[in-house]
This record gives sequence, C-alpha cells and structure tokens, in this order.
Amino acid sequence: MTAYRFVGRLAACRGRWLASALVAFASLGLMGGALAQSDFPNRTVKLVVPFAAGGSDTMARAFAEKLSVILQQPVIVENKPGGAALIGTNHVAQQPADGYTMLWLGGGSLTPVLIKDLKFEILKSLRSVVSIARGGMTLMVPGSMPVNNFAEFLAYAKANPGKLNYSHTAGSILLSAEMLKAKAGFEAVAIPYKGSTQVATALMTNEIQMGIDVPVFYLGMIKDGRIKAIAHGGQERSPSLPDVPTLAEVGVRDLTFAFSYGIWVPAGTPDPVVNKLNAAFNEVLKDPAIRDRLSQAGVVPVGGGVDVHAQNVKAEQDMWAAAAKQIDYHPQ
Repeated sequence: MTAYRFVGRLAACRGRWLASALVAFASLGLMGGALAQSDFPNRTVKLVVPFAAGGSDTMARAFAEKLSVILQQPVIVENKPGGAALIGTNHVAQQPADGYTMLWLGGGSLTPVLIKDLKFEILKSLRSVVSIARGGMTLMVPGSMPVNNFAEFLAYAKANPGKLNYSHTAGSILLSAEMLKAKAGFEAVAIPYKGSTQVATALMTNEIQMGIDVPVFYLGMIKDGRIKAIAHGGQERSPSLPDVPTLAEVGVRDLTFAFSYGIWVPAGTPDPVVNKLNAAFNEVLKDPAIRDRLSQAGVVPVGGGVDVHAQNVKAEQDMWAAAAKQIDYHPQ
C-alpha cells in the first residue's frame, strides 16, 4: 500500500469517527434535554405577578399553594410591579424558557391601542399555559342617582347633557366609556383618578355620575346601596352580581368590557413542560375552594388547553383595536 493510499484511508476513518462522535454527542444533548423536561420540575418554580402586593397576587398565592402539592416542588409568588405590568412581564420574557418562571397576567390591555409607544408584543415574547378565568368590568352610578336600571340611566343622561362626569384609571376604562357613549348616544366628561378607592369616593359623593371598573372592590358598597351596578360588561353575568344584566341584555350589543387572565411562560418553552404546567393548573381549577374564591372575585373559571388564553387575549386586543378605530382614539 502506498503512503498516499494509507493516509487517505486514515483520513476517511478519522472522518467517519468524527461524524459518529458528533452524532453521539448530539444524541446525548437531545437525551439530556428530554430527561430534563421529563424531570420537570426538580426545583422551586416562580409565579410572577406584575403588580404590587395586596391585589391579584392574593389569588395567585392561593394557586401557588395548590400547585406546590401537585408539582411536588415549592411554587412561590414574586411581585414585580411597575410600568402598567410591563416590568414584570418583560422580566418573565427574558428568563430561560424552561418553565421555572411563570407570569400571572391577562394581556389584552398590553396593546399599542391602549399604551403609547408600546414595543413589547406579548403574543410573540411569551407563550400561554392556561386561561385561569374571564370576567368583565361593571357600569356603576351613585346610589343617590334616581335610576335603577340601564334604560333609566340612559334616559337620565340624555335629559342632562353636559352634566355627567365619568371616571377612568386606565386606557381600557377610558376607551370602554367612550365606546359606550358612542353606541348608546349620550355625553359625559372623562375625569382621571389614581385608583378604585378614589373612584368609589367620587361615586358615593356624586362627584362623578358614572364609573366603569372591575366590580370586586365595590361589592360591599353596591350591596348596601351606596353605589348602584346597572350593567356588566362580561360575556356572562358576574357570579358576584348575578342580578346585574350584561350589556347585551340591556340592548347594547357588539360591546363588552371583557377581560381574561391566565398564565404565561417565555416563548420557546418546550411542549412537555407547558403541558405539565397546564395539567397542574387545570387540576387546581377543579378545587371547590378555588372555584368559590374566583366566584367571589366576580370571575368565571376557564381552564382548558394551552392555547385558550392566547386566543382570548388576541380577541381582546382585536376588540380594543376595532373600538379605537371606530372612535379615532389614540393613547395619551
């Protein structure tokens, strides 16, 4: 055998060995990833709430306690407030796509229609795990206003042009009120407030004659008559206000003040991990105590597949976009 033929065979053998080694290493890597996914979770899981403590994190903590038992690992709630939920949402989007950092959030309000110069796209940066619940905001008036239903409110508003004020604490509420005015045909002036506490005081003192907000904070004041709830903006009646009709029921069709909230993980999180989290949350949603807490909060449990929440959020974003276009609304 000539030296050239020997060297050629040696090179060919070395090439085949190298190719086999690369395949072997790749297989080990894939096996390692698969084993890591099948072993999930094997350490603490974080559930990020992008708001201050004392609000929606109360429900998140109830879920975390149940999840810890199902997943057999600690699930802790971490508050990251600020930037209208953008700080906490961005934080989760930047974490490793391994399922160990989740986000508790709706997402329909994170749209450029409502937030000026918004560059974050939740449906691209995050992946939905499960829809926790859906609900809606409620139309409220002062307890002293001489109306008891939506028809009477509309007649009162039309009989008193230029005399009605309404509250807003966020772009979604402002847009909801403007859409209601446009569809029902009455006038009211927008007044900004910092939060629900101030809105409640303004309603009870007749500083404003209309408020749209999530009803849970106002339930006690509604039940004792200091505030009247006259229409609900969800797809169905609120469990906490079963006697209050929906907007569709009072004749305002093609308009909702709907919202949903659920769980997200970073985009790229593997299917087995997402599916395991989805199954765990769906199990928690079967718990009677959890369902009762959701009902008391005025929302309806949802659950279901991993894509349900993303689909709900997309529908909400489309709704806001269509509404803004109809009345030529631009975020401030």
